[in-house]
Amino acid sequence: MTKKLYDENSYLKEFEAKVLSCDKTDEVYKIVLDKTAFFPEGGGQPADKGEISGQDVLDVQIEDEVIFHYLKSPLNVGDTVKGEIDFDTRYDRMQNHSGEHIISGIVNSLYGYENVGFHLSDETVTLDFNGILDDVMLRDVELRANKVVWNNVKIRGYYPDDDTLKNLSYRSKKELSGAIRIVEIEGCDRCACCAPHVKSSGEIGVIKMLSTEKIRGGTRIFIKCGKRALDDYAERVNVMSKVSNLMALKPNEIFEGTEKLYSNLYEIKGENTNLQKRLINVLISKSLPEDYLLLEEGFSVKELQLLADSLYKKHGMIRGAFSNVEASTYSFAICGEETLLNDFFARFKDLFKVRGGGRNGMVQGTVEGNIEEIKSFFKF
Repeated sequence: MTKKLYDENSYLKEFEAKVLSCDKTDEVYKIVLDKTAFFPEGGGQPADKGEISGQDVLDVQIEDEVIFHYLKSPLNVGDTVKGEIDFDTRYDRMQNHSGEHIISGIVNSLYGYENVGFHLSDETVTLDFNGILDDVMLRDVELRANKVVWNNVKIRGYYPDDDTLKNLSYRSKKELSGAIRIVEIEGCDRCACCAPHVKSSGEIGVIKMLSTEKIRGGTRIFIKCGKRALDDYAERVNVMSKVSNLMALKPNEIFEGTEKLYSNLYEIKGENTNLQKRLINVLISKSLPEDYLLLEEGFSVKELQLLADSLYKKHGMIRGAFSNVEASTYSFAICGEETLLNDFFARFKDLFKVRGGGRNGMVQGTVEGNIEEIKSFFKF
């Protein structure tokens, strides 16, 4: 067994330990120490980061209570080495993990739902509950969770003896064996957990729910706590300030201003669609039977489809509408009787660099080539 220094003191940043073994596996070395402050991956939380004897610790895993540290270079068995934890990362994870326990404890006490999934990475924190939580319920849970933070209650981790454990009510995601570590948040939650936590809820700073989604008949919550929540808030304020300046609106006017902007944009799109239809009608009215291909600037694929279809309906045969994308590259739509078009399009792809396809008498895509050669092919 490896002595878990992080159980005794989650704030320990540096330690010394004796190297018990060093085995090469693939391109790295698995190091076992007699004791360690490095938390191994487990319980939905990644392993601690840091250094041992100046080497970056690549990973930390636990197997049968033996903790393995993965390094690029070997260490000498019997040597005493110095380990140093990346404490900024450790503390960030402690804040967020403790915040998760508070939310899970409150949800369990209010609604009886269990936390059936927890994931903590350097980017996201997710909590999965086996029941539906609506917006009103979540807002209430968030407020209650932050009141626990404001009350600055004690958080402690301990290993109760067998007799105490038998009579102890606590949350657990799975059946456990061996020594069970309990993390208790005064007046809020008691849960089996192997990870480091802050000493008091006030250290979490703030607990913020960002979004939710339904998952397997339950609810997944995305949260940020502590410095992550502060950084997220700063970024949101920064974005809001930029949008406010861009739109010449006060922050509290942005939503209504954006709604109005979208409404205007919708009207403009409608007007643009009508103008494009009128333009297509003009082009069709002026088209001649020998106009097998029309080249127009700034047409979307949908507009090209409408133009090609209108040409085909007026003149028959094979009709194409093209629009320049960049030098020697064109987007297109081609219409015609299906059997005739399939044969035409197969030959078209043989002669030019074409990407695209279609069915029911309509094909579309892009083509690279000389437009005059493409026109000649259509006439031929």
